[in-house]
Amino acid sequence: MNEVECPEHGKQGIGLACTHVAHAIDSGAPVGFFWGDDTDTARPDAWCRACELALRAVPPGGSTETWFLACDYKVLCAGCWDLAKRRLYEARGA
Repeated sequence: MNEVECPEHGKQGIGLACTHVAHAIDSGAPVGFFWGDDTDTARPDAWCRACELALRAVPPGGSTETWFLACDYKVLCAGCWDLAKRRLYEARGA
């Protein structure tokens, strides 16, 4: 699945976001917004501040599989991913 039909943005490529980011798109909760470099989709994986702290706690060279599963990633269309970045990245106060 590389594309979805979004009710707001139409047919779009996808990106994954942790459940906290996905839910904060509408609520505006200041959860923060971080993203990776690698992607085989329209947008890279994204996660919140809490998930970022959990990722930093993984020992160097350690597996991130448990972290990935705990993020409970949701599929977003590229337009919704971009919206989340605009709303939440600025809100995190770098």
